[in-house]
Amino acid sequence: MEQTRLTLLTCTHNGERTIKQALEAIANQSDVSRDIFEVLVVDNASTDRTAEIATDTLQRLNLHGRILFEPRIGKINAFLKGMREAQGELISIVDDDNLIDPGFIRYTIEIFDQYPDVVMTGSKNNIFVDQPLPPWFSWVGGRYGCGQPELVEEERDSEGRVIARDGKVVGAGSTFRLKPLLDCLERGYSFFNDAQRGEKMKIAGEDTELYWLMRSLGYRFAYDPRVQIRHAIKPDRLNLQHFEAICRTIGAGSLGCDPFIFTYKYEGGRLPFQWTWQWQLLSRLKRYLKLTLSPKQFGSLDEEHKFRNWIAKVECMGAIQRILSERDKYTKHIHQVAFGKWTELRVR
Repeated sequence: MEQTRLTLLTCTHNGERTIKQALEAIANQSDVSRDIFEVLVVDNASTDRTAEIATDTLQRLNLHGRILFEPRIGKINAFLKGMREAQGELISIVDDDNLIDPGFIRYTIEIFDQYPDVVMTGSKNNIFVDQPLPPWFSWVGGRYGCGQPELVEEERDSEGRVIARDGKVVGAGSTFRLKPLLDCLERGYSFFNDAQRGEKMKIAGEDTELYWLMRSLGYRFAYDPRVQIRHAIKPDRLNLQHFEAICRTIGAGSLGCDPFIFTYKYEGGRLPFQWTWQWQLLSRLKRYLKLTLSPKQFGSLDEEHKFRNWIAKVECMGAIQRILSERDKYTKHIHQVAFGKWTELRVR
């Protein structure tokens, strides 16, 4: 039996609608041995038949997998439980409504084997729905987890894979090396963002925070356009009311990433005032007012730019509300990013 190389991690809360399809897509990976990957489904306090359906599907498809239970609601709780139980050295984040395409596992493992300094890869994510999309979806697909990594190309190999140090690799379909994250957690790093799904979802961005954490260590990132997933979005999420809620959670989640930007490689002896919740609150208020009073920030006032302006304002408000409600926790997060023991792991 070959060694397990990769763990497909599915954190789910009430995912009975699509979990069967997601597991069936994994079973269609016919170009690799099933011995080199495992499936971990972490049931995060579901109240539906998610665990039952997942168990039956794993057995029927003869997939090497397990069902874990995490009673504490919050995706980061489910994520950390699955990560600590994983047998693979690589972890692929596959949500309960993600259908990975053939070749996903093979091409993903090949990237990490060829590039030992690559810590995280992304996928091309396509929407999978059976109804017409709203006209504004093409402007905001990324906020629905549909799109591809945005990397500042540093290298492109003969297979068309892009390698880079800067850019953005987040969310469903991303894969990362487990050891660097475990090392950070062992040295005290604690995630600030905790996405809660369903009606309680108020914060999004644990995946973006993971990217910034890995980026701060000095590793590189990669993208292979052959690595793809289809995102089976529920029709009732494709309306402006739900999209506004998404934008608020994204704005709130941006606070988990900000300190990696403004505290990067700081070596001063005193803490600048910018490293406080008061300063960050003022910065968000200033941006909100600018978007309100100078709406041409995104260009001419056509429908798309008006829409983007509205999005930016909603995200600003999400950040403002979270700063006010978690100001002490936010300041502690800033300090852990700047001075935590995990910073000893930086390779550059």
